[in-house]
Amino acid sequence: MKSLIIKDNGNKEIIDEINNLLEKGKNIFLFTYMDGCGPCNSTIPQWDNIPNKMKGHVDHNNDVVTVRINKDLFPLLKKMGSEPGGFPSLRHVTKDQVEEYEDWQSPSKDRSTNSFVKWIQDKISKKPGVKKQKGGKWSLKYKRSINCKRPRGFSQRQHCKYGRKKGGPRKTQKKHK
Repeated sequence: MKSLIIKDNGNKEIIDEINNLLEKGKNIFLFTYMDGCGPCNSTIPQWDNIPNKMKGHVDHNNDVVTVRINKDLFPLLKKMGSEPGGFPSLRHVTKDQVEEYEDWQSPSKDRSTNSFVKWIQDKISKKPGVKKQKGGKWSLKYKRSINCKRPRGFSQRQHCKYGRKKGGPRKTQKKHK
């Protein structure tokens, strides 16, 4: 896990490094703050404490990068989404998408270090390409109970017309000795 802080324009190398890390497909957790913003100032120590809290949890995972950047330097970053509308702004950025912390579905979401750690662990634990359940919502028992000679309703007609497997019930073969 890597943690970067960009305070002023003198950090051009770090900005280039962030853009390169994003191109490589890393998980970037971006905290954009504004000077003089009360909520930002109270969130900064919580955000900066993330690497200490995550020691041992994601040390093996070099794909996680936490970044704290001043809002004046945000336009120098590439593919980080649109300029934030409010501050502080917290985002999870990957090569393909940008997700806001505020959109994260969690019952206990606040601006504490523990909440940020849970958010990061939740985002990096999701495996892409999860297979969806194939088939519909009808149980096999219900499907077998449908009378295709007299279907009731549109759905049953569609099932009879397109959804059934042809050939009727299976027959088991007896093995001859």
